[in-house]
Amino acid sequence: MVVADSGSMKKLVALAVTALAATAAAQTTVVVQPSSSLGLRGLEFGVLGGYAGGLNGEVFVHAPNVAGPVGVKASASYTSASDALRDDVSVNPTLGLDTFGEFKQQGLATESGSHATYALDGTYNLGQVGRGVDLTAYAGGRYGTFSATETYAGDAALSQTTRTSAFGVGAGAMLGYRISDRASLVGDLGVDQYFNGAITNGTDAGTYKVGEAGYNDVRARFAFPGTVFKAKVGVKFNF
Repeated sequence: MVVADSGSMKKLVALAVTALAATAAAQTTVVVQPSSSLGLRGLEFGVLGGYAGGLNGEVFVHAPNVAGPVGVKASASYTSASDALRDDVSVNPTLGLDTFGEFKQQGLATESGSHATYALDGTYNLGQVGRGVDLTAYAGGRYGTFSATETYAGDAALSQTTRTSAFGVGAGAMLGYRISDRASLVGDLGVDQYFNGAITNGTDAGTYKVGEAGYNDVRARFAFPGTVFKAKVGVKFNF
């Protein structure tokens, strides 16, 4: 029978403790991976063109999946509105003049207009609806500035621009078809609803607030949008 001396026993005990500690550390080590559902996971930049009350162009920045499937989208768009004034309203009811449409038919009047709109939407990623195809719903607030210019007899001195601005709400859906790792084709269908705002031609006498006497008569002359249906196509890039 061999009895180990005290020095050898101490070495064996020390080796055993070291081995156990190393084994325990290896078994209890936890690697924490950041959750892809937290924070921003790749911004999207998009350019769209189509119809929204006239020929329209739009740019947007989208942060998808900020919190799970919920994201945020900011956009700005510009519309060239060829129909800025209503043709069936008299140019001056007080004087009993013809309608604006009749003035145009006689070559005595022209019109032009523009809409600049800004939107902030919450988005919801509905996921894949087909191979390489994703669907995103959105809804949020709108702010628009609208102008209409009427010119008579081709004379700039007889030209007048009337403006209004309005808040609104809107909703829609974007369908994306991936064409590369960084790019997708996009189709966008939606509808916006704008509320009435003050109208002005740049003078105190030509400024009317909502509910003020004469507001409805002035508002009726212009084709400023109330409800706007949108149909656009374009491309978005992922970063």
